[in-house]
Amino acid sequence: MIDIHFIINPISGRGSHVLDLETLSDHFDPLHYRMTVKISDYAGHASKLAEESLGQGAGIVVACGGDGTINEVSSCLVRTNVPLGILPMGSGNGLAESLGIPRRLHRAIEIIKGGRTKAIDVAMVNGRPFFSNMGIGFDARVISNYNQSNGRRFWAYLRAVFKSLREFSAVERIKVELNGKTFHANPFMFFVSNSRVMGYDISLTRMASMEDGLLDVVIIENLNRGEVLLLGLLMVLKLNRYLKKVSYYKVKELKLGFDGKPADRLMQADGELHRMEVDELSVSIEERALAVLVP
Repeated sequence: MIDIHFIINPISGRGSHVLDLETLSDHFDPLHYRMTVKISDYAGHASKLAEESLGQGAGIVVACGGDGTINEVSSCLVRTNVPLGILPMGSGNGLAESLGIPRRLHRAIEIIKGGRTKAIDVAMVNGRPFFSNMGIGFDARVISNYNQSNGRRFWAYLRAVFKSLREFSAVERIKVELNGKTFHANPFMFFVSNSRVMGYDISLTRMASMEDGLLDVVIIENLNRGEVLLLGLLMVLKLNRYLKKVSYYKVKELKLGFDGKPADRLMQADGELHRMEVDELSVSIEERALAVLVP
């Protein structure tokens, strides 16, 4: 008998998901699974529920939501022997897409029931885990505007992109230390990824791997609006590597130092927005620290 716990964020994505014990019972044989369903009610609640599930002896913990919900649940499972299951219910679902987990509920459930696990790398920023990507600059501003909108579909994300373009200016000057080099930058975006896609099949790091013990770093120099539009087009066409103002690195760790005041310093990690009140970020990788159920 497997104790399987489902942690559901009911407002993920479009906020119209009907996922409850009755629905899940149609898919899991009660002779083989003992099911517990928990509902996340506020930011950070999924982490508390996941910790509770570990204390209750859960054999599998399933995150039902978007990348933010998955981040909260996964953070509690790092370096444990309890695997993560994923039922993608978010808008972008970048981590699920990178792992090959489909959006269709019944197909994602079959993966969980299949029981195949893979150990993936876990990235850390100032001791906080992230599993897909983090960034400062333009992508953080987009997340900020997206959160302020009422929509949760792709068009709401696209509107947030255009709004961010109108109001964005380069982030403050930062000191970068990676691969034995030290340099300064005023980037349009500083992006660190552990996975292939950001969501909606949009990617800056299509060659990234969650099993190579390395982080993929993308530094995009300050761009004018024409260059931003070109970058967007090249990303859609999967040709963004041809833009000259984009630099790529593979690293095990890096450090960022900030010169200015943290009045409006934003960072996104797995699509969740954080205000940075520190003057330095340390980013590193913990190899194969999380077990995930995969196809």
